[in-house]
Amino acid sequence: MRCVSDPPPFDRMMSAYLFEGPVKDIIHSFKYADATYHKKYLARALFDIIKEEGLSCDLVTFVPLHWARMISRGYNQAALIAGELAGMLGIRLSYDALKKTRVTLPQVGLRKHERKKNIRGAFIASGVQDKAVMVVDDVVTTGQTAREVSSALKKSGASYVLFLSVGRIIS
Repeated sequence: MRCVSDPPPFDRMMSAYLFEGPVKDIIHSFKYADATYHKKYLARALFDIIKEEGLSCDLVTFVPLHWARMISRGYNQAALIAGELAGMLGIRLSYDALKKTRVTLPQVGLRKHERKKNIRGAFIASGVQDKAVMVVDDVVTTGQTAREVSSALKKSGASYVLFLSVGRIIS
């Protein structure tokens, strides 16, 4: 089991739903068809699991897009969800805790080993020393992005990393 032989850098990972059926359709329309009105519903799903578990962090952030992808898409879906969630929780949203340092291929369609190579070293973190950080993403597939983002946060001194996604692919 990979978690035992190669423990992840995040302290906890939680997902609100399996990435299938109506949730998959909602996330796809949110991400690829400008259906940004779904942000409140998706954030509420995360809020509910956080409250159910009694979790809290010092700040909320999100998996960043490289600026070139941000320009082409027009928005970062994870940032929109994180903004709603931070408001619901009354926790500060950090736009600059994480930065993507280079363009990567979209992870969709890549094999597990290709995803790992594609995203390795693509993130840096700052301003998180001794902070418990909640990271928001829309979907976790192999967990490689979660590992890379969490590793960058831990290297920058984060004391705790809670990685949240709305959807999770179980393979």
